Amino acid sequence: MFSGLSQNFWVNLIGFNIAWYLCVFLGNEALIYVSFLLLLHLLFHEQPFIEILIVFIVGILGFCVDLFLTSINFFQFDGGVIVPPLWLMALWFCFCATLRQSLSFFNDRTVLAALFGALGGSSSYIAGGLVGVVSFSLPLVISALVISFIWMILFPTLLWVSQQIERQLCSNR
Repeated sequence: MFSGLSQNFWVNLIGFNIAWYLCVFLGNEALIYVSFLLLLHLLFHEQPFIEILIVFIVGILGFCVDLFLTSINFFQFDGGVIVPPLWLMALWFCFCATLRQSLSFFNDRTVLAALFGALGGSSSYIAGGLVGVVSFSLPLVISALVISFIWMILFPTLLWVSQQIERQLCSNR
């Protein structure tokens, strides 16, 4: 009865925005709530096995970008840790749960995906910086430009990887 509900554009988009706010404002305390949202997403997905693989694999790829940026001190989190906090990994998983749903419009639209990534990706990090969950080693404008450039490449790449995983898994059936 509810199969595919998490694939509904609005349900998926609102779910991600709730997860973003929870992670940004509650930090690691949000992990239980975000885990519950991800579990609901998978339970109400028509292809939960494919979705969990995409969310996990693509989420780890994205998190590795943030891990690298943290390791070179571009991002700084509370406590001077060299590894980004767990809530950021959970947020990556939630973001990747939108790739085949509310963000699928950008599939095969590389230029548009690059523009959206540059604007949307960077604005998410800048918003995080403005509320104090992350700080940058460079001035804000330069940091925004660097993040925009990274996301201009990263978002279309994550979409492509997501599509490749889906095609591979669906062709093996």
